[in-house]
Amino acid sequence: MKKPAIILGIIMSGSLAFTSCTKDLKNDISDLKKEVDSLHSSNDSIAGRLNGIDIILGANEPIVATTTFTDNSNATRTIKSTYKFKAGNSSTQVARGYADGTYEIYIERFGDVEWDEGAAVRFRYNPTTKAITEKRVYHYWDNADAYQDRAYYGEGYDTHEGLTINITVNNFNITTGEISLNVSASGNADYATAVYNWGYAPANGKAYNTAFTFAGKVKVWPYSGS
Repeated sequence: MKKPAIILGIIMSGSLAFTSCTKDLKNDISDLKKEVDSLHSSNDSIAGRLNGIDIILGANEPIVATTTFTDNSNATRTIKSTYKFKAGNSSTQVARGYADGTYEIYIERFGDVEWDEGAAVRFRYNPTTKAITEKRVYHYWDNADAYQDRAYYGEGYDTHEGLTINITVNNFNITTGEISLNVSASGNADYATAVYNWGYAPANGKAYNTAFTFAGKVKVWPYSGS
């Protein structure tokens, strides 16, 4: 008669041990979940801080510019890079209002703290008529070769035959400063010859072109009457 009692005791002891193990496992799982939640919270915080840094630096609103030109061997060379940095003030992203309702818009991004590589666009824009005038496009870089490290296109000089600049403003909100645009510019051999000595063409008498897009924000300075 003692065997059933012994067996029952073993079963009960095992049951209690299993219950204890189950409870410990649940506690471990609960603790692990808390750690996972904590890690998620930390990652969200880090991601938020990184996103804030991106916004400050301009990395979330880059310019990816591509310039191609014909070199002295009549081969095509391509300069392409992503420029993420902007100035802390509005000097690299501004829309300045004028009495006639137009805005002078300037946007620039550069590659590093030396500010020796980057791309920019400047133009006068009428939000009502969509007219775009006084167009300027810049792309500059730093290469160790025999060519000038810049492609510049500007309307309004004494000679600009062979120059084409196309700027399409897809969106411009004068309240929030949100803007998106497409930029393309080209200079033929005649234009390159005319502006080479000014340092505006990569190669003397050789055609060149530049293209980029931008989507981001500018600081809007409405016309104040002064």
